Amino acid sequence: MNLVDVKIITKCPPHGRCKMYSSVIWFIISTYRNVKITIIPQDFKVEADPSGPCVIINGKVQEPSNMVYVSGGDFISGLKEAGAIPYEGVEPDVKALNETIDSCTH
Repeated sequence: MNLVDVKIITKCPPHGRCKMYSSVIWFIISTYRNVKITIIPQDFKVEADPSGPCVIINGKVQEPSNMVYVSGGDFISGLKEAGAIPYEGVEPDVKALNETIDSCTH
């Protein structure tokens, strides 16, 4: 089983998209068994990494399909493409993930 590496680069303190991206950690941890997540404050990112807020899955920046922010569907498709494996009996739920993301905007 290959490890899928997710990096979230965030501005500090996190607001807006940074807060949204950080909010998905528990969803990902409770859904996928081979994903490692690292949250990196922008001040500590390596030079090669893009500025925050951004999501990087296995070295590839996850582009938002809606041109604004990485949605639940974007996270799930990016993780699937990278080889993330859900726990047995767990189905990645786009609606639940979008609700988590949307809760950060209110």
